[in-house]
Amino acid sequence: MADVKSGDIVVPGDQLCVIEELIPSFGTYESDGIVYAATFGECAIDLKERSIRVMNPDGSMQLALPVKGDILVGRVTLAYDQRAEIRAVKRNGENVLKPIIGELHISNVTRRFVKSMLDVLQPGDIVRAIALDTHQIPVRLSIVGPDLGVIQGKCRRCGNELTLTTHNNMFCLRCENRETREVTNDYGRSFGLEPRPDLAPRRRSYGGRDDDRRYDRRSPSRDGDRRDGRFSDRRGRSDSYRGRERGRR
Repeated sequence: MADVKSGDIVVPGDQLCVIEELIPSFGTYESDGIVYAATFGECAIDLKERSIRVMNPDGSMQLALPVKGDILVGRVTLAYDQRAEIRAVKRNGENVLKPIIGELHISNVTRRFVKSMLDVLQPGDIVRAIALDTHQIPVRLSIVGPDLGVIQGKCRRCGNELTLTTHNNMFCLRCENRETREVTNDYGRSFGLEPRPDLAPRRRSYGGRDDDRRYDRRSPSRDGDRRDGRFSDRRGRSDSYRGRERGRR
């Protein structure tokens, strides 16, 4: 039978039963066939459903800690050069009873080199991340992947929502500020933000007609010299110079 009974008070990490006896439910988790308590509270065993959960003494649900692979959505509260703190309010698409504190390190942001965390996200941004830990607070997070990253960015100057122009390039429609973020492939869709590639910064062209003219003026061709006589004149002067030198010898 189970190591505990309904009404027993448990703390995180307490062994409750084995998976063959009862199915883990809210406030519990299974590891290597053993069901453990994921939070502090009171055990509640449902023999009809063959499940076990951990509740508050008043019957309300306790905070269930994330497990590895859970998708969390939350707001960036603090951001430094090497790490950022995220206050998650959704877990696998469902609202959580209490915010979950997560920590994002710069090594878990992208596969390319990033000098500072502030180059890829800012306080106030809303991000979608994946949990790297099981039942740990703060939970380690990662935003590496096309579906993970910033889903809504805030302008550092005026706080307005940022519009995506091209990949990771952002533009503020209010103050015309340009910033960068590590965004998801569906950035802004759930907030009604449409991408605006027409607002992307224009690159300077170096292959225009004016450049060709300048090149021609600086470096005239030999054909052009023949046409205007300059090449033949230079050759004639060179031949006469050689003749004078032979005469002196």
